[in-house]
Amino acid sequence: MLVVRASGASWVLRVRVKGQRKDITLGRWPTLSLKDARQLADDARRSTTHGVDVTAVKRAARQEIKAQAAAKADNVRKLYEDWLKLRGSTISDIYRGNIEAAFMKDVLPAIGTKAPHEVTRADCIAILRTVEQRGATVMLRRVRMWLRQMFEFGIDDERRPLLNTLPVPTGHLTSFKQDKRGNYPAITDPVEALELMKRIRRLGKYINRAALLLSARTFQRPTETREAVWEEFDLDAGIWRIAADRMWFETEHWVPLSRQCVEELRALQGVVGDTGLLFPGIKPGKPISEGTLRSQLISMGYEGKHTPHGFRAMARTIIVERLRFNKDFVEKQLSHETDESGLRGAYDRAEYWEDRVKMMQAWSDFLDGSTGRAR
Repeated sequence: MLVVRASGASWVLRVRVKGQRKDITLGRWPTLSLKDARQLADDARRSTTHGVDVTAVKRAARQEIKAQAAAKADNVRKLYEDWLKLRGSTISDIYRGNIEAAFMKDVLPAIGTKAPHEVTRADCIAILRTVEQRGATVMLRRVRMWLRQMFEFGIDDERRPLLNTLPVPTGHLTSFKQDKRGNYPAITDPVEALELMKRIRRLGKYINRAALLLSARTFQRPTETREAVWEEFDLDAGIWRIAADRMWFETEHWVPLSRQCVEELRALQGVVGDTGLLFPGIKPGKPISEGTLRSQLISMGYEGKHTPHGFRAMARTIIVERLRFNKDFVEKQLSHETDESGLRGAYDRAEYWEDRVKMMQAWSDFLDGSTGRAR
């Protein structure tokens, strides 16, 4: 029948489904002709006879059309902007800049105009291969992490219904080159380590000296040290809390700070201020590079003998063999979250905390020339 309302006229089929009357709007008149309306009515009656709720079917069809229209107007760049806007209040400006630089360089040129639900695992793998070919193994892990976080955000976003039924398309890391951790040149002899510290303390370039001292005393990864920001430090409590998204295993990491470390950091605040980067580089908003610290060690005569990453091996060897601390304390401080089978173990950021506080103080005492073990 033709139903006329103030908004216009429509063809309507009145049927009964499970004893209840339903009015099914077939289409607008005169756009839908009488002949076509009769054909649609016959189809609807057949569906109703077989127990199909035609209204529900039409509603689902309309929702699908709406979702398709929304997806057509969407792309990865918009998804990236929405995701980064949400993260903006939880990350530092420095870390945000790192994300933006990586996406502008490798991600958006490759898939920025694609609809998010059309991005495949092959697309993401191709991006990661590009990073791998540059030898940037640490950045490769970071880009994959950020891609995964972005797509997980999109899957939970109700505005992107075509995406929320798909798996995250980032694949796995097993086929990529692994960073050769543990193979960096490192001084592990106690006497040579003390000589290295004496030379570092004599350096004229204050920022480089401060960065190398923090690297030696805390033995965190070079990237974690170089990109450190003051907001991560509680000097009164003697704790450095490294955010999960800056860590290798993506879990917040706590570092006890020795008395010497706190004193050196307070002195550094007098040079660079107490907000933002601890070790600003030449470019505004960017930290000093690992190459800068590596070159500094080379100029000191340590080419092929010691690198910024070598402080980790130096600490692990001497703390266990000379200072006689439990190797588990050192592994926790190195944030090596593995068990004997090579699988990642359960993580507790404060595990062995009191023991690690004592260990880190003893390590700083040793680096300053004391051979005793602090208790």
